Amino acid sequence: MRILPAGEVLRLWEECQDASPDGRALALAAAVGGGIGSAELADRPVGRVTALLLRLRTALAGPEMSAAVTCPDCGQTVEFQAGTGPLLALEDKVVDSPPPLLHGGHDVTWRSPSYGDLLAIAEQPGAADPDRGAALLLDRCVLRVRHEEGTAPVTAADLPEAVREALSEAMSTADPLADVLVDLRCPDCGSEFTAGFDAAAFVWAEVESRARHLLLDIDALARSYGWSESDVLALSEPRRAAYLRIVTGELP
Repeated sequence: MRILPAGEVLRLWEECQDASPDGRALALAAAVGGGIGSAELADRPVGRVTALLLRLRTALAGPEMSAAVTCPDCGQTVEFQAGTGPLLALEDKVVDSPPPLLHGGHDVTWRSPSYGDLLAIAEQPGAADPDRGAALLLDRCVLRVRHEEGTAPVTAADLPEAVREALSEAMSTADPLADVLVDLRCPDCGSEFTAGFDAAAFVWAEVESRARHLLLDIDALARSYGWSESDVLALSEPRRAAYLRIVTGELP
């Protein structure tokens, strides 16, 4: 995987600051996608994008990630750790072209959700409501429905609850990286709950942190040597760090 040069880290930080979370995820993934642009990634299963984000996070800051969530029962902060390795192992289970679902007399042709779906749904009225959002997503991902009795065509909204549940399970199996959940237990009240894992948020936090440090480096070296931003960014990371140690007096 290509490692992001310092200049590209700053470019991503600048361009993605005002982007939506889903748009930002696509831009970050495209930066290490080997020439695959955001538009193409938007049509791929969510898990394919998540895998790129996990690889980028590993390259930027290593495989170990620490996070904190709020316990829904007592409100205390619950910290947890996750490694990119076990998550990336799930990429092999992502199915790009899943087979039709046969359940309850229904033959459902479907595809896995993509970031393109998420972006389109975000623009729909009421999409913030979880039930409404799930219904909109199902409607986009169900391509065709046939009933064994040959009745009139059935839409995603007309599917029985049991079929919708089976389809949701099939989607989770076909793309285990689409919605990564972590089982947690609050150390204070003992409550057990499930929290979502947002790979894009981890990557963005690292990009923001690196960008801030780069700006400080540029400012310090520009003041000391009169170099331009491009001059500083052209330095390798070890050489830039060495000059900074000279500026701060850490090196004689």
